[in-house]
Amino acid sequence: MLVAARRCIRVGALQLASAPTHILSVSPPLLQCKRKNARFFSSDLDAYRAPTVAVPCSANVWTKTVNPALRTFLKLRNHVMVPISFVVPTDDDNWPRETHGYPLGKHAEWLRRRWREMKDLPEFTVQDLKELDFAFDLSQYKWDHFVKPALHHYYELHQHTDVPQMFQVKHGDADWPERLWGFYLGPRVFNIRHRGDFQAQIQQDAQEMAEINFCYDSTTYDRDWRERVLPSLEVFRQEFGHCDVHRPFKVPNCPPWPKSAAGMLLGVVVNNIRSKGYYAVQVTRDIAALEKVEFVWDHSSTEWNDRIFPALETFKRKQGHCHIMKTFVVPSTESWPAKSHGLKLGIVINNIRSYSYYFDQIARNVDQLESVGFDVQIAKVKWDRRVEPMLATFQELHGHRNVPTDFVVPSEDPWDKSDWGVQLGKLKLKEKYT
Repeated sequence: MLVAARRCIRVGALQLASAPTHILSVSPPLLQCKRKNARFFSSDLDAYRAPTVAVPCSANVWTKTVNPALRTFLKLRNHVMVPISFVVPTDDDNWPRETHGYPLGKHAEWLRRRWREMKDLPEFTVQDLKELDFAFDLSQYKWDHFVKPALHHYYELHQHTDVPQMFQVKHGDADWPERLWGFYLGPRVFNIRHRGDFQAQIQQDAQEMAEINFCYDSTTYDRDWRERVLPSLEVFRQEFGHCDVHRPFKVPNCPPWPKSAAGMLLGVVVNNIRSKGYYAVQVTRDIAALEKVEFVWDHSSTEWNDRIFPALETFKRKQGHCHIMKTFVVPSTESWPAKSHGLKLGIVINNIRSYSYYFDQIARNVDQLESVGFDVQIAKVKWDRRVEPMLATFQELHGHRNVPTDFVVPSEDPWDKSDWGVQLGKLKLKEKYT
């Protein structure tokens, strides 16, 4: 008989989190669990097929289908966190024939739901679930079988747990247990520190975490900012003359870049700062340093104002129109804006016309674009997602959708803040074949 949910039992050499005692006592009464047992006759034995709907209370289905399927899932994937949508494939010889087509994910979710609701499970499942160490609590299972073992092993290999943000255990790495191959430990650690993931588990295992010097609060996070992120931004400004870091940029492993930041995906970090509020405390504290390097908060606006529109103006002045070929690239000559050199202007304009890229910029600068002969038309997908909600708000306020040509979305409620300043009265839906 298993003990309380948060205690562990040893099965073989593994420490396995057990289910609470209540689920392992007796089979539920008939009123608790509707029987869906199929009727079997001796002539049917060789023709048994797995049900195509979950049958959680049939001992026969459990023995012939569910238990073998769970064990096969564990063998193939090294865990039993069966997603609710999982159905046993019918064309894979790795799976026993009697399991083919069975909605194992729905059955697994039924088991988890019974556990969450503190209801008994059928007695015939108890021993098998214990042997499988079934994942009743997905977060606890991930922690016990992946995150915590990976942290311990990383510490054994490196004598610290300052795991790089993008660290992944390589497939085939003999230094790591096979069940951890492919595991993304870096992002898990980052989310623990940034979002507070696995908070309950960390508190429960605080002593173990202390033994491997795992810092799960803002201390390491702040150190990363001071020793890696901010110094890298300062060098970027020094090397490139601006601080508009593009998403693919990775810190080189050479001077003058910080050695501790080598390989860091600075572009991803910057994107997360801009869009997800990462390093919010540090950004607020060191705002003066960011202003000094002219940190770019809105990449799209900076790209539009400093490169795209100046190039568009120059093209119009030189050619007398804005019918730009898709292959056109801004020449690196004095007659073109220096910041626009090398810009694939043709592709940019094609994306604007086809998909309404830079919507926030074009929708606020319709007059400016018309002054260079650029006809602003909004693609249907973008229209439905951005313009329709604005029209709905206008109708709610005015009782109609006859938006005056000079109407600009005001900077006030109930208008969405992301729409403030849009020249709504001048937006046109792109015609299908234009």
